[in-house]
Amino acid sequence: MSGRRTGLLSRLFGRGGDVETPARDQPATDVELRPAWQRGDGAIEGDAIAFWRRLGILPLGVAPEERADQLVAAAYRRGELIGVTTAVPDRIESLRAQFFMLRAAVDPGHRRTHAAIALIVYSRDLLEKWAADNPEEKIAGIGAVIENEDVAARLAEPYWPVTRLGLVGHMPNGRQIRVAWFGHFKYD
Repeated sequence: MSGRRTGLLSRLFGRGGDVETPARDQPATDVELRPAWQRGDGAIEGDAIAFWRRLGILPLGVAPEERADQLVAAAYRRGELIGVTTAVPDRIESLRAQFFMLRAAVDPGHRRTHAAIALIVYSRDLLEKWAADNPEEKIAGIGAVIENEDVAARLAEPYWPVTRLGLVGHMPNGRQIRVAWFGHFKYD
């Protein structure tokens, strides 16, 4: 059952224009999710580079071509790229484990449509499969530093069930660190 911007999550991710939003806490079903992790897909990389340039969202000094090497997945709606995820492995020392630190970006015109949730869940599952197939890499899960102020209403919730992201700490600037553990991971 779908709703019209009524759930808590739909209030968090921005306005979606004429796009129908799913029921509370459900990923969008009207987006096409495409894998990009270590595929070297020139079409997705080109779309992502144009997306980042159009929105001007990359930090100073980060070239879109470099960030394209970190692509995990892309979300398309009606043939247009509306969101991407990227990841880099990094150790979270307090957890004594290596995580894929995930970044997600969704076009402001497609927020509050649950596209970000769909993209994060898809990316998590894609990276979890890759990590299970590559156990020598010892990747424990995905991690994220929550920077999006639109998510502020959800910060009081220590666990987000749909994404499996749970609060594990804070950065010195107060931003939350959340992780979702991969089911296959075991400490040595």
